[in-house]
Amino acid sequence: MDLFSHRVYIESQRTKEDRHVASSLLRSWKSLGLPDYLQIDNELSFRGSNKHPRSFGLVIRLCLHFGVEPVFIPVGEPWRNGVIEHFNDTYNRKFFRRQWFHSYAHLKRQSKGFQQFHNKHHRYSCLKGKTPNQFGEAHVFEPTTIAPNTKLPNLEEIADGNVIIIRFIRSDGQLNIFGERFQVPSDLIYSYVKAVIVTGIHNLQLFLGDELVKTFDYHLPT
Repeated sequence: MDLFSHRVYIESQRTKEDRHVASSLLRSWKSLGLPDYLQIDNELSFRGSNKHPRSFGLVIRLCLHFGVEPVFIPVGEPWRNGVIEHFNDTYNRKFFRRQWFHSYAHLKRQSKGFQQFHNKHHRYSCLKGKTPNQFGEAHVFEPTTIAPNTKLPNLEEIADGNVIIIRFIRSDGQLNIFGERFQVPSDLIYSYVKAVIVTGIHNLQLFLGDELVKTFDYHLPT
């Protein structure tokens, strides 16, 4: 979902395999335009590997390749993605549970129909009663687009960019970055912090609000 206009792009996939997710993301950006940020939860297929937390999966690599900053919400706090969680509930109740799909291809076709219906007809109070299409048309905004024939690029190398992780520091004073733990100053306990992995300089920068409070070396595989 594009948070500005609430336009959605829907694509059904059989699995959560990272290549499927990355391919669908690329197609969504062709439709909606490239975002500045991609806010996601901590699903393994979004981030990569528990065994090799600094290797990064295809989704993070794809974001960095196109200059998109992935933002990982705090673990176990789905309400941070409340807008898309609400849409998922609407999709489930008003579309997915209301009809029988005789094949996977049928589901994919019908999902596209629901996407078009939502963007054209669903009205949001936060958009002052407008539909996503109406709101987009009323605001002059040209997103950065990707050519329709763009294929999933070679993502062997990790491009320069930022990966943002929002975390709550508990009583142990540890910052958990994809399973890897870093000890932080005690005055950060019971605070939400923003950790930024700056891939170009192999740094992990820790912010409390806008204040940089700690920096760690964070060497990435080459």
